[in-house]
Amino acid sequence: MAKPVPLTTLASWIWIAQVIEVDNAFEAATAERAGRHFRISFPMWSNGLRFIDSDGITVDELRSRAGAACNIGGLERWGWISVGDVGAKRRDGYGSHRGVKGGTVLRPTRAGSYARRIWPLVMRDVEERWRQRFGAPEIDALRDVLSTLVTPMPWSPPQVGPADGFRTHIVEGGATIPADGAMLALLGQVLTAFTIDHERDAEVTLPLGANVLRVTGTDTVRIRDLPMLTGLSKEGIAMAVGYLERHHLALPAPERSVRLTADGLDALDGFWYQAGRVENGKLFAALEALVAQRDALSAGLVAPAGCWRNEKPYLTQTTRLVADPTAALPWHPMVLHRGGWPDAS
Repeated sequence: MAKPVPLTTLASWIWIAQVIEVDNAFEAATAERAGRHFRISFPMWSNGLRFIDSDGITVDELRSRAGAACNIGGLERWGWISVGDVGAKRRDGYGSHRGVKGGTVLRPTRAGSYARRIWPLVMRDVEERWRQRFGAPEIDALRDVLSTLVTPMPWSPPQVGPADGFRTHIVEGGATIPADGAMLALLGQVLTAFTIDHERDAEVTLPLGANVLRVTGTDTVRIRDLPMLTGLSKEGIAMAVGYLERHHLALPAPERSVRLTADGLDALDGFWYQAGRVENGKLFAALEALVAQRDALSAGLVAPAGCWRNEKPYLTQTTRLVADPTAALPWHPMVLHRGGWPDAS
């Protein structure tokens, strides 16, 4: 018998779907002026670039205000910020975290300043599209219940990595609730809080349990099939499987396959138990009302011409998303250092 979809999964589906639409809209809007820069996702703006203005901000202050760490080396290497006061020459450690300290000052480049102006406009535009597609009452109902649950958290689930099993970490400090009540930010804060609560007593983290352990179960699964089964990128799957094998939660099987060990199956049971503990009837109903509108959800996942999600090899996954969003979307975001995409792209 199929297990019920957890509340954290409904929240993840809606958050990821809107992030993808925002990312696509941002890419289309900035193609002429910033198209040559490495593309970044909403989490890289919301938990990083959003706070880096022309006056400069230290790394410690950035983390405090965002409530999360950010891929500073990536933002520098991709042309969105400058790191330190080195003038026209490149600093030692350029494009990495090497040499970056708490007092290091960060500033936006011209492209970064432009992106900082565009992101909020794109967010508002996409939320208005959702009001038109899903219905104003449905969007207002979700915003209303989110406003009763939200606490100061990062606006996006923070970047995770394989070193500690993709565990979510927050930085205590000055993270704030969005004054304009932007649905995407409110939902990101609530989802982050759910994730922290889930992982407090869990053997495996939500990105691993909800995605890789869930689809593997008691079967032996080819690694090449896991991106399609989970909605995560090949690179994200490679990191996840490597972690599971190193920690004896999974074993390699013939034909480049993987299967869970007894400890892995116990961890999977733990995921389902922890996920079932998160309950809120009003939020569940508000999210389910959006998920049920499959055509409206699919419409926002269509990538504009020229966007990377509309090009090979990524077009295959985009086609899956549009055809059946809840079958193709990850059950939980996996925000990696690779541009901050919620599906680990």
